[in-house]
Amino acid sequence: MFNILLLSASIFLGLYGPVSQALAVPFETEALSSLRYNFRLAAVNSTLPNSNSTGVPLVLGQGGESFDSANGATSGLYFYVTSTYASYPYNEYPSLALVNKELHAFTRSGQWITNATEVRNGTTLGWVSTTIYTAPAPQVYTALKNASNSTQRYPILAAHGVSDLWSLCTFHGTYPQNNVVYNVSAAIEQASAQGAQPLPFDAESCYEVLINIVPASF
Repeated sequence: MFNILLLSASIFLGLYGPVSQALAVPFETEALSSLRYNFRLAAVNSTLPNSNSTGVPLVLGQGGESFDSANGATSGLYFYVTSTYASYPYNEYPSLALVNKELHAFTRSGQWITNATEVRNGTTLGWVSTTIYTAPAPQVYTALKNASNSTQRYPILAAHGVSDLWSLCTFHGTYPQNNVVYNVSAAIEQASAQGAQPLPFDAESCYEVLINIVPASF
């Protein structure tokens, strides 16, 4: 049942096509499936100058709660999206971990009940939290470290082995947020060619980013 709910979460977050198989990093880059330390994420603009090398802080932003359509009760699932702290100035999950290609998020008390969902073209880097169901998280994330570049300060986050398909895009609504989206260009092309429903974000607002993995502590 948990897998079905995760699929629903992917649809909720905007599924527009298959996972891109493009190679985004040089062959000398080392892909790490696990890290020995906890961390936070930060986004750096990959096309324009940045005010610092670390990037803008990212947090688990507002995503919504799942309800049982039969009786209107909550399902015990809570969804989050990866947002800039500037657009969602709260940080209830200050520490993350990469374990066997899974992304885990920890509460301020160190509790682990939250995992990243799988990203596909046009979807946000989403998260699902629950204390009711248990199931393995998608094993699609790695930390990339350029073995030949001694000046690289932090590893960067990749999904499906790709690190340069992340963008920050504005999602409008009652409480607008700037959220991390995977492979925006492919989602736009697919939506246009297939007559899909409108994209949930403002495509004109998107800009490409790399996601730094910055060491942190509880």
